[in-house]
Amino acid sequence: FFFSPSQLVSALRAGQAVANVNLATINASLRTQIRESSSDLETKQAQVTFQTLNYELERIYTYLEGELGNTAAKGYIPLQDRLNVAEFGLLESQIDNFHRQMDLEEILDGDVLAVVADQLVDFKRRLGIDYYVNGLEFDTEAIRVWLGDIWVKTKNGFTFYVKGTRLFVDDVVFCSSLILKALQGYTLKPREVRTLRRTFKDTITFIPVVIILIIPLTPIGHVFVFGAIQRVFPDFFPSCFTERRQNLLELYESTEYSAVAINETWTQKLVRVSQATRLLIIKLISELYTSLGGKLVDKLDENNDSQGPSS
Repeated sequence: FFFSPSQLVSALRAGQAVANVNLATINASLRTQIRESSSDLETKQAQVTFQTLNYELERIYTYLEGELGNTAAKGYIPLQDRLNVAEFGLLESQIDNFHRQMDLEEILDGDVLAVVADQLVDFKRRLGIDYYVNGLEFDTEAIRVWLGDIWVKTKNGFTFYVKGTRLFVDDVVFCSSLILKALQGYTLKPREVRTLRRTFKDTITFIPVVIILIIPLTPIGHVFVFGAIQRVFPDFFPSCFTERRQNLLELYESTEYSAVAINETWTQKLVRVSQATRLLIIKLISELYTSLGGKLVDKLDENNDSQGPSS
């Protein structure tokens, strides 16, 4: 299109790429052509964006295919790979909808295309496609969370060891008292015998556990080693280092007994005292009646016995 100088509101300035045109002064046919050209340009931009999305989707597919490899030979697919494949399927379904719209000669929504393009860029970044690290940067928030997790795990592991050792010492002291009672002629109950057997087994298995603890590992490392051993050999650890007894100890420690305060008036106290006195008198009378009745029966029996031989 060609415009006369009078049709330009202002000339091009420094740094300005496009001149401002007063469309009201342009011929109606030219305005129509401009609008049609603008619409065609938006359509072409949407088509270019669509083709770019197709190209990026093909790149992601090639990357995932190389990462997964032969799943039949592996026998399993990791969880993260399954999530990546599911996300790829969602993106592919969205792009297929765009393809159907283009086949129906419908106008593609630029906002929706922009959202899908952002999702593809984020997906590529998480997969490591076209993502480069420039320099060394530290994420202070991630470091703080990581250190916090280490501190919590260390504290929990130390508490676990302390509680287990305390339970073991209590068991040894209790079983020592049982052995002393048995030497003095006391007959142990079945429950006490089971406790002795359990403590004897714990004493034998406590030595290798102490050796593992002496190995220079972090508390988290000890927890991992103990977890692996406990999965393979469940009866390897002493019972005081099992979650069941640890949970019972926590339940016992968390139990609190509080006195119940009763707020009563003098009238209520007198009524309660009178009721208690009445119950006590009734109990004494019933005991006295029972004792007198027993004595009377005994006396009658003696009389009968004395009269029997004389008759």
